[in-house]
Amino acid sequence: MSRLIYFLILFFPLFLGADKLSDAFTNGSIDGEAKLFYYNVEKETASNSYATSAGGYLKYSTDTSQDFYGSVRFNTSQLVGNTINPHGTYLFNNDKNVTALTVNSEAFLAWRGSSNRTLRIGNLMLETPLMNDDTTRIVPWSYQGLAYTGTAYDDTKIQLYYISKLRSNTSDVYTTKSASGEIGSGITMLGLHYNGFDAFELKSFYYYAPDLYSTFIAEAKYKYIINEERLFCFGIQYFNSGNAGKYNNREDRNGGDDINLIALKLMYDAENWMVNINYSQNYGVSGITKAYGGLAKVFTTSMIANGRGNYKPETWMFKGRYDLPTTVLGNTELALWLTQTRVHDVRGNSFDAYYMHIHHYFSAFSSLYIRYESMNYLNTTSDATYLRMIAQYDF
Repeated sequence: MSRLIYFLILFFPLFLGADKLSDAFTNGSIDGEAKLFYYNVEKETASNSYATSAGGYLKYSTDTSQDFYGSVRFNTSQLVGNTINPHGTYLFNNDKNVTALTVNSEAFLAWRGSSNRTLRIGNLMLETPLMNDDTTRIVPWSYQGLAYTGTAYDDTKIQLYYISKLRSNTSDVYTTKSASGEIGSGITMLGLHYNGFDAFELKSFYYYAPDLYSTFIAEAKYKYIINEERLFCFGIQYFNSGNAGKYNNREDRNGGDDINLIALKLMYDAENWMVNINYSQNYGVSGITKAYGGLAKVFTTSMIANGRGNYKPETWMFKGRYDLPTTVLGNTELALWLTQTRVHDVRGNSFDAYYMHIHHYFSAFSSLYIRYESMNYLNTTSDATYLRMIAQYDF
């Protein structure tokens, strides 16, 4: 796969031709993000961590209206100021035990055809339930391989990916190690999205990883639009894994071959407020916190608290949001989330948690995000609090 990527990049000018090559670079685009990230973790009986990091990303793409185009993106996270146990914040390069991290998160060539068909080959950022970029830190996860998307039938979108290597958000190296173990010969994913109904959205995904474990996901959402300001939504998710390979660990909190999880979502969204009640039950002993990479997208997910763990957790989660009136200083969003998780296996940890945030948008390009969560365990596991303050400017 790496040799194929280098070959395609080397011969990229031949794909375009001399006439279009100049236009591709002349009409290219640059975008980026500058971010200041403070993270503080306090635990009653374990090591505390805090650090402040400055960084962001810079991305360049050739003219994406061409049949062939390319893109490259770099992310960086650099320590500023004092710190305690900085690697406990997962903001830096934990593989090399340094307080800095600069990575190539994207470097791909793409071909676009009819019927919304696109093929990308190289270093990719993905957006799927069990392989995604994970935006909870400055540096994202990324993947090496190929990704095809297109329209298979009317109202049906298809995704077909093959991933040979991954890079975690605390590393600058692409390897065969995923969040839940070695992937060996790789991961193949088939995704189908059907939107032929006005109110329903149906999705399914199958991740085939013969050396680790494979996972099937089905998701359905129903949206009822009351008027321009009010919306009702109901959703259901199902995750099931099996096909254990030689690198599988059934009791891994990030993923294994015994995931059997169902999740429900009920949401009412009004003009300036929203309430959301979510429920999930994992009947298996394998967790699904990160799965193959990024963060597993389950309805019962908070900043830290979640219902995605191993040892059969059952979780109720209430989410509420309120938007303050707009002022000359911008828009402010307030949120409160309450979580109750009880495990049905003596090896697990039950807990209660509460979360709150203030997200202020100074403009469409700049914002300040303050997030706090408290975890209160019902056994001897150390209670903990988590505080993140994130200033961001997009350009």
